[in-house]
Amino acid sequence: MTASPSSIPLSVGQLAALSNALGPVVDSAGSSRFLGQLFDCVKQFVDCDSLHLQRARVTSQETRARRIEWIGSYAPDHENLQRTMETYFGSFADRDPLNDRVSDARQAELIHRSAQTIEDTELRCLIYDVANIHDECIVVRPSNGIAYSLSTCRARRLPAFSLYELSVLKHLGQVLLPLAELHTRMVGVPLDDNIKRIAPADALQAYLTRRSILLSSREASVCSSFVKGMTTLSIAEAIGVKESTVETYAKRAFAKLGVNSRRGLLSAVHGVGADERLVTSAECAKAQIPDAPLP
Repeated sequence: MTASPSSIPLSVGQLAALSNALGPVVDSAGSSRFLGQLFDCVKQFVDCDSLHLQRARVTSQETRARRIEWIGSYAPDHENLQRTMETYFGSFADRDPLNDRVSDARQAELIHRSAQTIEDTELRCLIYDVANIHDECIVVRPSNGIAYSLSTCRARRLPAFSLYELSVLKHLGQVLLPLAELHTRMVGVPLDDNIKRIAPADALQAYLTRRSILLSSREASVCSSFVKGMTTLSIAEAIGVKESTVETYAKRAFAKLGVNSRRGLLSAVHGVGADERLVTSAECAKAQIPDAPLP
């Protein structure tokens, strides 16, 4: 049996490598493992230090106003990454010129940015230099009026992305971004102009990832609903179970999270300890972080 002229010849080894990399990502969609599996998948093809998912859309055609929302991020240093990204989406996302290109995407696109080209010194210092990031590749894919983007970053231990690596990342993004959209729908992150930029479901997801806590889909759903302010009764009605069943899911989840109440859950997800102080721009300038030499 011969392949048709339109088919792309791939070896069994190539197909096996691709399926082995993508399988865990597909299986983890909608769970707290998704971002970690996504990172592991990308890293099998192109070495990197962190990745970020976001979505964007133009909310006003007249003013070109746009909304940028954070889906999630992953890096081995979860705690520092979480603080850095909260700073970015709280203070810099609206003024980052890169997001103009993301929100205006009409077709799949790859954007390559070196930290050395960022003119906003505060953005560069507090987001890139503090995380030691010097090179970033962003793959954008529009879907139903919303532009989803996957950003892959490299720290100074690695060189800038090569043209080959950029091409690989673009092709990976074409496959992984639809999975990111599916994941976002499954965890129930709403698309609403009146919600906070970092949605409640995102905050819970980021906390679970940061602490490497694995909840079942029902446990995560109940906790996410609590974070959104829903009552036990409303959750039970929404998922079609008894209130006692919701309480059972909550009890199991709280045990894994190390809390004993909804208030404890909210404090754990949103709380910031005294030792988690962000680096200020003055401290960053004082440190005089050097530029990374690019090949």
